[in-house]
Amino acid sequence: MSSATGLSEAAVVVRARAFVRSCQVDAIPVDLNRYLEAANADLRVNTRLAPGEAGNTMFVKGRHLITVNANDTAERQRFTVLHEIAHIHLQLPSVHGGNGSSDSLYSYARRPPEEILCDVFAAECLLPQYFLSQDLKSAVAGFSFIDEMAHRYEASLSCTASRVAINAPFPCAYVLSQGGFVRFVTNSASMRESGFRVPIGIAVPAASVTGQRLADTRSPSSGVVGAHLWTSADGYVNLDVSEQVRLLKSWGQALTLIWPDDGDAGDLKRPETRSGRDEEEPLLKELDGVLPWPGRSKRKS
Repeated sequence: MSSATGLSEAAVVVRARAFVRSCQVDAIPVDLNRYLEAANADLRVNTRLAPGEAGNTMFVKGRHLITVNANDTAERQRFTVLHEIAHIHLQLPSVHGGNGSSDSLYSYARRPPEEILCDVFAAECLLPQYFLSQDLKSAVAGFSFIDEMAHRYEASLSCTASRVAINAPFPCAYVLSQGGFVRFVTNSASMRESGFRVPIGIAVPAASVTGQRLADTRSPSSGVVGAHLWTSADGYVNLDVSEQVRLLKSWGQALTLIWPDDGDAGDLKRPETRSGRDEEEPLLKELDGVLPWPGRSKRKS
């Protein structure tokens, strides 16, 4: 993905990691003051911002003044600060308007490319790659680990889930849906290698754990479903995946984690060995290793 300015997501990731190194971040949760100093910015927490107004940035007397909403959660305030720093550092115009409303800043229904790139930059700064790669050595699939990491990095659940999934040393996918439609997807390197793709813009499958939970909040939040519900990729008709979901009612969002069912994980193969098709390469491979999964069982019909 490239913005109107020509910046790609991969380029933004590279620049974000260079920015983190230049700020000499040496502990987590990250000290935002290091980033603010590097961006020539001051922070003000305002109690008078309207509900849903995340924050804004002004240039006053030679310095940037970043204002965030005191009524937002601490995790959301931290992300807002880094999102605004991204605008400053990348020199990207604010497309969500002067007020930076939460409705536009955290909604994935109508996200301009420039805003998504600033989200990418903010996430990289909030969960720095060096520290995250160390923590992922003990990672397990599921929201219990995501919860632990979100607390450790003082980051939102959605931001943490995205960063963990794309860097995970095992096959997994993270899907954010809003209003019943898939808006954002990240996959681990080995999940991408397997050819598993959840298309952006599709309706949440009604028979999936997420679909059933959206229809009735009394439904289980985890379970095993057919992989074909989420992807049309060849080779998944008879395979199962484990699925967990968390609902964010205030945003109308569902956060979904998907990973191969233990018995079926060994049946994931590279796309070319299944169908001979040339699958799209990812923008950036976060980890080099692809860990194999044991097991050869098929889903029972």
